[in-house]
Amino acid sequence: MKFVWLLLALLLTALALGGLMSAGRGMDAPSVIGDLVVSALLGWGAIACWKRTARSSPRADEANHR
Repeated sequence: MKFVWLLLALLLTALALGGLMSAGRGMDAPSVIGDLVVSALLGWGAIACWKRTARSSPRADEANHR
């Protein structure tokens, strides 16, 4: 399951960076603001996924204590 979270984290990170690059090329203010808002939400999701992959599973912790 960690593999799925890792792939999702990579995807969300790439999408957030793409949104930031799109905001940098933006021509009008509403487009730039929209790109920044969506990038912030994608970045927040990416951070949550990275934290999920970094966290060890409870089963592994139990096996280490035995």
